[in-house]
Amino acid sequence: MDDVEWKPLPSLWPSPAVSTDLGEFMLLVFTQDGAPIWEVRLRAEVVGDDLVTSGGADTFEAAKAAALFEARARSQFSK
Repeated sequence: MDDVEWKPLPSLWPSPAVSTDLGEFMLLVFTQDGAPIWEVRLRAEVVGDDLVTSGGADTFEAAKAAALFEARARSQFSK
């Protein structure tokens, strides 16, 4: 999936669980109750909620693709 390097999240996250940084965002993809979930969060320290957007997907790979798509789309609009 592009040249993005996904890194495993600590073992306290239900497996599989990965993250990567993309610009100002941190992308998280993990499973919750057996369903793939993705989140896009601000990397910088912010006051309040740093969650930008999130959602679910049918597969783990689809969740990674959705997180990348959302982060890239939001990066284009913030410039």
